[in-house]
Amino acid sequence: MKRRKIRTFLTVLGVMIGVISVVALMSVGLGVKKEMIDSVVDSGSVNQIKVYSETGGKHKDRMITDKTIETFSKFSNVSGCYSVYEVPVTMKYGEYEYYGNLVGVPGDELSTWKLINGENVIKDSDGKGFAAGSSVGKLFFNPNTYTSFEKKEKKGIGSLTGRRFDTVFGWGDENAKTVKLKLTGVLADGSADIASDDDSDNTEGEVYTSTYSEKSQTIYCDMDYLKSLLKRVSVDGKLEGQPVDGNGNSYREFIYTAAIVTVDDTNNVDAIVKKFQDMGYQTENAKEYLDTIQKYLKMIQLLLGGIGTIALVVAVIGISNTMTTSVFDRVNEIGILKVLGCDIDELRLLFLAEAAIIGAAGGVLGVGCSYGVKVIIDKCAVSMFHLAKGTNISYIPWWLALAGMMGSVVLGVAAGYFPARWATKLRPIDAVTRR
Repeated sequence: MKRRKIRTFLTVLGVMIGVISVVALMSVGLGVKKEMIDSVVDSGSVNQIKVYSETGGKHKDRMITDKTIETFSKFSNVSGCYSVYEVPVTMKYGEYEYYGNLVGVPGDELSTWKLINGENVIKDSDGKGFAAGSSVGKLFFNPNTYTSFEKKEKKGIGSLTGRRFDTVFGWGDENAKTVKLKLTGVLADGSADIASDDDSDNTEGEVYTSTYSEKSQTIYCDMDYLKSLLKRVSVDGKLEGQPVDGNGNSYREFIYTAAIVTVDDTNNVDAIVKKFQDMGYQTENAKEYLDTIQKYLKMIQLLLGGIGTIALVVAVIGISNTMTTSVFDRVNEIGILKVLGCDIDELRLLFLAEAAIIGAAGGVLGVGCSYGVKVIIDKCAVSMFHLAKGTNISYIPWWLALAGMMGSVVLGVAAGYFPARWATKLRPIDAVTRR
């Protein structure tokens, strides 16, 4: 190796680049997978099942009422259950408009939800008003320019806390009554990083959302408060979104849009989902979404790993070429060693050790540089995609780093095997007399 320093250096460099390619590309796949899974798990939605109510009036037994919620709560392996009611609204603030759903949640459940300022929705507003997800600012837009509030004002929806919004229930009714709803705060759903008003390095209220979550893009209010609002704006006593019977009359009991069922263990989710589906309900849960994500991310990881492996294969060819050239350069020395009685196995081990050293050097340097590449990838991803500060889009677990180093040694030995084998088969007389 000392005799051909430049050749050895270039070979080690090739191995290093190959290892960086494999580790860095695979770390991106692992990082994205980890961030998405952690986001879903942290939200607690993996253990939750959304059971939709029948609202067409054909199947009364599938309509979700207060009695239905009590029944669901008594199911085995169910740790909690609460109702939700979604009603379409149009909200306006200045030049910005929002078209979406206002979701009613029971006060007992809503009181456990934290706002970014540290308080909860009920305590801050006595149940009157609404709380917005951290990304709702993207959904308020100017209907003339189609520019979102967050993009134009460079502020998150939290900057409008305490302001009142003109709200109309239902869509398309020009004669609908308008009510003013107060924004009590922004939900601390774990998916955003909101700059402090005193932070001189950031724009006030600016929001960087790392991953999508349903809560981050939804508006919520207390269920009782929502019912009172619906009664206030109702026409002929019919509440917005409530189903009617065959005669066009509303049902006595309030019919909810869905029920959120919390299962005690993730392993029991599939069984509970099947139970609801057997009862005729339509369900939705994050575990199905998570399983699908994992399947596709595994394919992406294999693809990225395959691309990186190409560079590593080229590096292995480089090691083989270096070792072959090394054998040719030392043919006379090999012959002398054989004449002096050098054992064939020791001679083979000599060349394999040299190949292993080259592979190990490239592997260690490659893994070390991969951590530097990881930092660069994370910073570029946060800057380009406006992710939350501290988001790790690249993740290098200990086993990947170890596999990168051990794999380069094994591949180095494999690449040096045939040159070493050729060296041991040289006849001493041929090796000594060869020039």
